[in-house]
Amino acid sequence: MNKSASGLICPKCEQPLTANGKQWQCPDRHSYDTAKQGYINLLLVNHKKSKNPGDDVDMVRARTAFLDSAIYEPISDALNALVNTGPLLDIGCGEGYYTQRLKQQKPQLEITGLDISREAIKGACRRTKDIRWLVASGARPPVNARSIQTIISLFTPLMPQGLDHALADDGEIITVNTGPQHLMQLREVIYDDVKAESFTPVSKMAEAGFIAVDEQKLTYKVTVPGGEPLIALFNMTPHRWKVSPERAEKLQTIDSLTLEIDVVLHRFRRQKGSQ
Repeated sequence: MNKSASGLICPKCEQPLTANGKQWQCPDRHSYDTAKQGYINLLLVNHKKSKNPGDDVDMVRARTAFLDSAIYEPISDALNALVNTGPLLDIGCGEGYYTQRLKQQKPQLEITGLDISREAIKGACRRTKDIRWLVASGARPPVNARSIQTIISLFTPLMPQGLDHALADDGEIITVNTGPQHLMQLREVIYDDVKAESFTPVSKMAEAGFIAVDEQKLTYKVTVPGGEPLIALFNMTPHRWKVSPERAEKLQTIDSLTLEIDVVLHRFRRQKGSQ
C-alpha cells in the first residue's frame, strides 16, 4: 500500500518520495529502506566526508548518559517555550534528547529529527517512535523546499544553504549555542590557558538572509558528580578531540565539579526581500 512521504524528497533527484511498505521510492525509482530500528537513511555516499560521519557509538552513549541525568533540562525547557508551530525539523538532532522532550511537551507537533550520524539516529529511535528520524545531511535536508515552519539547531554548525531550502517563507529558525562561560570550570581542568569564548550565529545568519528577532541568555550552575557523569560530559563535548589522554585523566581524580552552564538562544526569520 502506497502512502505519501509527508514531504520527503529523494536526495539524488529531489523528487517526492513515496512509501511502499518499508521501502521509499521516487518516480525515477531511486529507493531507500526503512531500517529495522525505524529510521530512514537518506545520506548519499558522496555526501559523506568519512565512512561513518558524526558521533560514534561511544559518543552517543556518553551523550545519552549525561543528558538523561537532566542537568541540561533547563536548556530543553527554554527551547520548548520558544517553539509554537510545526512541521518542525531538528537539524543535528543527535540521539534525540531535546527532540523527544519537545514531542512530549507538544505532542500535536509533526516533528522530524535529522542527523548525519547513523549511530546517533539509532539512539534516537530507542527514545521514541513518535518522531520521524532521518540519517541525512543538514546541508541538504531531504524535505520539500520551504515546507518546514520551525527549524531548530542546537550546538550544531550552521548550514545556511540547507536552512534556506527547508524553511517556509514565514517560518522561524531557533538556534542554541554556547556562551563565553559555558563549562569554564571543566576547561580550567583540562587546559593550561583558558579564555572566555563563544559563538554567535547572528552575523553568519544575516549573510544568509536571516535576521535575529529574539535573543535569550540562559545561565545556571550545577554540580556534576565525579566518575562516569563527569567523564560522560567530557566525552560529549568537542574538547574530547582537543586534549591529550593525560589531560583527560585529570578528570578521573575529581570527586565533583561545579560548572557554569551558559547558553544563548536565538530566533531568526527571513529578511524582507530575501524570500
